[in-house]
Amino acid sequence: MVCTDFARGAALLDKHALIKVASAVLCSSLLLLATVGAASAAPGASPPLSAPRPTDVCHAASLNTAKVSTWVRLEHRDRTYSKIVSELTVEVAKTWPLAQDLLLGEGSNHYIAAMSCLTRRGQGQHRRWREHRAGTPSVTSLKNGGVKVVVRMHSWVDAYRVDINVGAWRIRAGVERWTLRLRPPAALMEARWDEIMVDTGGRGAESARPKPDLGRGSTALVWRPEALKAAPQEKPPNDKASVGKEGAADSGATKASGGTKTDPPPSVTVSFRPSWQRSWAAQNNRLVAVVLDRAGELLAMVSTTVLLLYAGVLYRRRPVLPNPVQKRTLRNLTVWAIALISLTALTLTDDVLVRYLERRGPGLRLQTLIISGNAFALVAAAVLFYVARPPQRLLLAAGVLALPPVAVAVAMAAQPDALILYETSTAAPITLGLASACLMALTVLGFTAAAWRLATDGGLLPPSRRFPGNERVFRLRIAGPIVLMWTTAVAVFFTVAQERNWQRAAWLSNRTGSSLGADRRDDFVSETVWAVGNGQDWILAFTWLLSAVAILAVLRTWRSPSAVSPFEDRADRLLLLVFFAHVVSTFSGYFVGSSAVALLWEPLLVLSLYWTVAPFTRRSVLAQPLERSGRPLSNFTDPASRARLLRKSRAYRETHAVLRRLDQGMFGDTPPERSALERKLKKLHNWSTTAGPDRLPSGMSVVDGALALGPGDNWWANGSRCALMSLIPSVPASLLMTWAWTVKGEAWQSTLLNRFGVPSLFTEFLFWMPTWVGAAFVMGTLWRQLPGRRGAAKALPVTAAFALLVTAEALVHQFTGEGSANLPLEVSAMLFVLTVTAIAMDFDTFRGERRYWQSRLGLLLSIYQMRYYSLQAAYLIAQVIAMIAIWEFFTEPDVVLKFSDLK
Repeated sequence: MVCTDFARGAALLDKHALIKVASAVLCSSLLLLATVGAASAAPGASPPLSAPRPTDVCHAASLNTAKVSTWVRLEHRDRTYSKIVSELTVEVAKTWPLAQDLLLGEGSNHYIAAMSCLTRRGQGQHRRWREHRAGTPSVTSLKNGGVKVVVRMHSWVDAYRVDINVGAWRIRAGVERWTLRLRPPAALMEARWDEIMVDTGGRGAESARPKPDLGRGSTALVWRPEALKAAPQEKPPNDKASVGKEGAADSGATKASGGTKTDPPPSVTVSFRPSWQRSWAAQNNRLVAVVLDRAGELLAMVSTTVLLLYAGVLYRRRPVLPNPVQKRTLRNLTVWAIALISLTALTLTDDVLVRYLERRGPGLRLQTLIISGNAFALVAAAVLFYVARPPQRLLLAAGVLALPPVAVAVAMAAQPDALILYETSTAAPITLGLASACLMALTVLGFTAAAWRLATDGGLLPPSRRFPGNERVFRLRIAGPIVLMWTTAVAVFFTVAQERNWQRAAWLSNRTGSSLGADRRDDFVSETVWAVGNGQDWILAFTWLLSAVAILAVLRTWRSPSAVSPFEDRADRLLLLVFFAHVVSTFSGYFVGSSAVALLWEPLLVLSLYWTVAPFTRRSVLAQPLERSGRPLSNFTDPASRARLLRKSRAYRETHAVLRRLDQGMFGDTPPERSALERKLKKLHNWSTTAGPDRLPSGMSVVDGALALGPGDNWWANGSRCALMSLIPSVPASLLMTWAWTVKGEAWQSTLLNRFGVPSLFTEFLFWMPTWVGAAFVMGTLWRQLPGRRGAAKALPVTAAFALLVTAEALVHQFTGEGSANLPLEVSAMLFVLTVTAIAMDFDTFRGERRYWQSRLGLLLSIYQMRYYSLQAAYLIAQVIAMIAIWEFFTEPDVVLKFSDLK
C-alpha cells in the first residue's frame, strides 16, 4: 500500500520515466530494509550464513606497538591562501604482516594496501582532491627489522565551510574561526602516539581540546600521550584506593611497552582566528564573494569601455572630415568597446550562475552545466565573429566547429535521460571531449579573426607581397591548421594533467575494484564539461590584446602629422594612456582572491604615465627655446629640419674628434688651428627660420637635437621603430618572468596541477612580450617630449610609470600579506629592455652613417662621444651591479618555501 501511494505521488509530480524508476527503486529498498530489520528483531534470529564476518585487512592488532607522531602547521604570510602542511611519522615492527609491503613500488597493490592502512581511516576508494604531496612518502628500513614511514602532505585553505583533509588532519574554515581536528587512521588507534603538535601560525590558537601538555615557539601546541601514561609510575601507591590506579598505570605501561592494547590518541581539536586577509580569501567560493569579485571586475571593464567610447567622441569632434580608413578604424573601436563589455558580462555571468545553482542544490548537475556552458561559450564566440566580420568561408568553418557542442546541448535539453546514457557509455568522454575541443577551436578562431580585422582595417599589417597594393587576406588554409594544432596540443596536455590529478587524488585507492575505471571515466567527463567555461575564460583573458590592436589602429590613422607627441591631442593622449594601462601595466587590482576593488585602481592605471611624463616635458631638449626668437625647437620637427640636423651633427662630431686628437698631440705635419675649429663649431649652432637667422639653445648641441628627434619623421614612426627594436631584448626578459611566475618554487607545482598549466607557459610568455614591446612603443611615441639628451635617460620616465604601479601593488600586498618577491624583478626587466631599446634608437638615428664605420660600436662611440676607457669603466660597473643583483636574487630564500622546515 505504501509503495502504491508513493508511486502515485511520483506520477503526479513528474511524468518522466526517470522519476517513476527512481520511486520504484526507492520503494524496493524500503521493503528490503524493513524485511531485514524484522528478521534481525525476531527472537532467536541469527545472521544469514551468506554474510561473512568482516576481516581486519590492516591487522590493527599488530600495530599496537607502532610508534606514531604527527604535526600540522599553517603558513599565512606571503601567500593569498593559507597553506596547511602536515606530516605523519609511523614506525612499525617487523611483526606487522604488511610491513615489508611498504618497501615495494608505489604502483604495487600490496604497497597501496599497506600505505592506506597507515594513512587513511579505512579501506576503499579514497579520493582526496584537495590533498597534495611534493613527492613519494619516505620509507626506511630500521635496524630492528621494522619500517619507518614519513608522509608529508599539504593543501591550501581556499574554500568556505568545506572539510579539507590533509594527512591525519582535517581543517574547516568559517568566517571568524578555523577548526583543526586530528583524524587518525583507524588502524593506528591502538598504536603509541608519542607526540602531536599543532602550529596555527599567526595569532596562535584560541581554544584547544584537550589541553596541551606544553608549547613550542610562539604558536605551537604539543601533546605527548605516552609520556603522560608513564608518569604515574614514578610514585608508588600507599593505600588501597591507589592500588587500582597503580594497576591501571601498570596496565598502561604494559600496553605501551608491547601489550595487546593501548589507549586511543586524544581527540585533538584546535580553533583559532585567522587574519581577516586569509579569512576573506578563504571565502571566495561563497556566492556573495563571487558576486563582489565579478562585479568589481565588470565595473573596471565598464570604465575601460567608457574611456574607449569617449575617445571615439573626441575624434569625431575634430573639424577635419575623416577619410574611409579613419571611419573604419573608429567604427571598429566603438564596436570592440561594446563587444568587450559583452564578453566580460558573458563570462562573469556564467560564473555567478554556476555558483548560484550550486548553492540551491546539493550538487550541480552535469546536464545543466553542459547546457549553460555551451550556450554561454557559443554566444561569446558569436560576439568575436561579429567583430571580425569574416568572409563566408570562415563563417562556414565556424558553423562546422559549432555543430558538435550545439548537438550535445540540444540532446541534453531535449532528452532528460541523455546524461544517464552518457555516464554509462564509453563514448561519453569522446563525445564531450570533442565538443569541448570544438568550442576551444571556435573561440581561438574567432579571436584570431577579430584581431586580423582590427589590424588590417588600421593598416597595421604590411601589404600583400603576392598582390602589391592590396591588404593581406585572412587565409583559412593557414589559420585553420594552426588553430587545430593548438587545440590538439591543449587537449593532449589537458588529458595528461587530468590523469596526473586523478592519480594524485586516488593514489591510495583499491586498484582491484571494478569501479575504479568507471570512476576515472566519470571524473574525466566532469572535468571535460567544466573545461568549456574554464578554457574560454582562459582565452578571453587576453582580450586586452584586441583592445591594443584597436587602439593602435586608431592612433595610426587619426594621428596629427604636426604633433610632437600624442600628448598634444586630447584624443590621442587618452588612447595612449588606456593603452599603457591595459597593455604595459601588470596591475589588475586582484587582492586576497577578489577583484572587488579593481575599479578603484583604474585612475591610477590610466594616469600613472601622465603623472611621470607630463610634468617633465618642459625639460626635454625640443622644449628649449632658441636664443633670439625664444621659440621652442619643437616647432622645427619637419623632415627637412631633421635632415639638416643630421648633417650638422656629423660635422659637429668630426670637428670634436679633431679637437680631441689635437689635445692629445695626435696630428700630422701641419696641426690645425684650434680657433678655426671653434669657429666651425660655432657656425654649426646657427639656425635659420622664417623669421630670420637664429641660434640653437646654448645648453644643447646639434647632436642633442638630432637624438631628440629620433630616427622617425613623426611620433608614430618613432613608436613603431622603438617597438620593433625592443623585440630582441624582450625575449630574454619574457623568458625570465615566465620562469619566475610559472616555474620557480611552488609555481611549478601549480602549473602542473592546472589543466591548462603547460600551455599557459606559452600564454605567459605571450603576456610578457606585449608588455615590454608596448612600453617601448609608448617610449617611442613620447620620444620627442621625454627629458634627457641620450636614450638611456629617456627610458627612465616610462620605467618610473611602470614602477609606480608595481610599487602600489607591492604596498597593497604588504598590507594584505601576499607575496611580492617577483615585483622588483619586473621593474628591473623593464628598465633593462627600455634602456637597451633606447640605446638602439640613438644608434638608429644615425643609421645612414653605418657604411662609414667598421663596426656598430665605433658609430655608437662617436654618437655618444665616448672614449674606449670610459666605455670599459661603464661596462665593468654594469657587470658588478648585475652580478650583485643576480646574486641577491638567486641566493635569497624563496618566499614561497621559506617555511618548509618545521624543526
